[in-house]
Amino acid sequence: MRKPHPLRPGDIIGVVSPAAAVDESALRTGLDLIEQAGFRVRLGASVLERRGYLAGSDQERADDFHAMLRDPDVTAVIASRGGYGSGRLLPRIDPAALREHPKIVLGHSDVTFLLNDLVRRAGVVTFHGPMVANFARRPETAAAVLAFLGGDRSAWHQPGREIVQPGMAEGRLVGGNLSVLVATLGTPYVPDTRDGILFLEDVNEKPYRVDRMLTQLRQAGVLDAVAGVVFGEMVDCTAGDDERVTVRDVIAEAFGRAPYPVAFGLASGHGDGLITLPLGVRARLAGERLTLLESPFSEQG
Repeated sequence: MRKPHPLRPGDIIGVVSPAAAVDESALRTGLDLIEQAGFRVRLGASVLERRGYLAGSDQERADDFHAMLRDPDVTAVIASRGGYGSGRLLPRIDPAALREHPKIVLGHSDVTFLLNDLVRRAGVVTFHGPMVANFARRPETAAAVLAFLGGDRSAWHQPGREIVQPGMAEGRLVGGNLSVLVATLGTPYVPDTRDGILFLEDVNEKPYRVDRMLTQLRQAGVLDAVAGVVFGEMVDCTAGDDERVTVRDVIAEAFGRAPYPVAFGLASGHGDGLITLPLGVRARLAGERLTLLESPFSEQG
């Protein structure tokens, strides 16, 4: 795996909208927080475009993304938001643009499509963490993610809330949004989860829908080959009034006989979302605690 340089004060952070159209007010607030932290910002040409529910055409969004990847002055590329639309870009993405010049690429939710594809096809570490519009709602997320991207090692040991299945395993981190990962099945863009620590999170999905998605992953063989699984907070994944089951119940049943460790409640992605996870690096899952076993950044950084 190739690794990017860490952020340094004064670096340029490129901001793009690879998926849904973004609210300008939330975007501007997030940009202000980045600049107040000592970084410069470069906006993609279509970052505030709107074509229906998308931030411009597929080609415009892909061109923006490639331009930031190829710009030698840009140290990091952060998505403005997720929503929907990143998966439409996959056939248009040239992984060589990042492989030749590794740099930080950060996002979550729908951007899970891009993060895992770049790990697999470009062989470069990417980052699952807060996006620019998220900063407006919770300004502390900006400080947390920028500190991590600057190499803050205090964030390399992360606890979940509880153990679903005990044990210890090591492997490369992979995954992100559960709905997105299920949507890659049967396509050329399905992530390689073999012997990996699989991270799964989602929001606003009823327990039966989480059950359906986990069942599909299992029947596709994805859950047979992993070294371990760690879930996010699964925010607002609650049942209706007439359904006496929780998402935690669904997960416990799905992994009750798993021969590998399973943990629940890691705060990355939707929800508190303060934790940034570097995808493609080796990590250890021991009980409910996830620990990075290597730096996600180039030693030359």
